[in-house]
Amino acid sequence: MIVDNINLLLIDNLEKKMNVKVKTRYSSKEEDATIEKVDNDKIRVKFKNPVARITPGQSAVFYVDDIVLGGGKILE
Repeated sequence: MIVDNINLLLIDNLEKKMNVKVKTRYSSKEEDATIEKVDNDKIRVKFKNPVARITPGQSAVFYVDDIVLGGGKILE
């Protein structure tokens, strides 16, 4: 999954791959994933397990433990 319109709250810049939890819908559970910067405006999300119903235009929110790291809009 690719996410753009990134807003990171806990860090200024994503320098390397990072293990996080990701929610792709308000009512969904957090899923284990790795995030990495694709370019200045995009992050690639690789889920540990397949995730259903990922929809472009929805928000993706990244968590470290129970703290919001940031998020963005699902592009693809």
